[in-house]
Amino acid sequence: MKKLVLIGGGGHGKVVLDVMRAQGDYELAGIGDDKYTHSFSQDGIFHGPVTDMAELLRDDNCRLFIAIGNNRTRRAVMERLGYPESRYAVLIHPRATLGSGVTIGGGSVVMPGAVINYGARIGAQCIINTGAVVEHENVLGSFVHISPTAALAGDITVGDGTHIGLGAKVIEGLTIGGWTTLGAGAVAVHDIPAQCTAVGVPAKPIKYADQPDQLAQRRA
Repeated sequence: MKKLVLIGGGGHGKVVLDVMRAQGDYELAGIGDDKYTHSFSQDGIFHGPVTDMAELLRDDNCRLFIAIGNNRTRRAVMERLGYPESRYAVLIHPRATLGSGVTIGGGSVVMPGAVINYGARIGAQCIINTGAVVEHENVLGSFVHISPTAALAGDITVGDGTHIGLGAKVIEGLTIGGWTTLGAGAVAVHDIPAQCTAVGVPAKPIKYADQPDQLAQRRA
């Protein structure tokens, strides 16, 4: 069985660990988290600050997974670690459903009850959360999080770093820009631009990254 080093010991890390165990392809070798002030072994598993995981990762057959829910933080940790995408595990719960022709990038996790249909392409370091639906031929960039029960109809493009909130919906053929947040329960019926927060039914941008303290009036 292959070994895995998990980066992130919080709540999301515990869920990812459950997926790893259910999948059954990996044995946990270590948990790296900067909340630890020193390294120690517990039940045969190495715990310690993130930098202390380097010794385990000297083994080229040991895989890595960043179990951090925040998209920007996950990207920052990946850049800090400096390992190529090929060193990262893909974790898929056995109760998830994947159609034919689906591709999933390194460091991504698919939670129980999620459905990814025909030809969808999921980038690196993505989270397809519990019960989420990613329909046919969608293209998701890297560092995307599709929250529980959110649903993307077919032929949708989602840019890097975007967070689709709890129960949100996106109708067919739209583009959701990079590093955008689509709020919980929102329904996107038009393209949503990059680097904004969009909420409501239908979803409308209310804030842009360069306008943190005022409602935005722009639309794509």
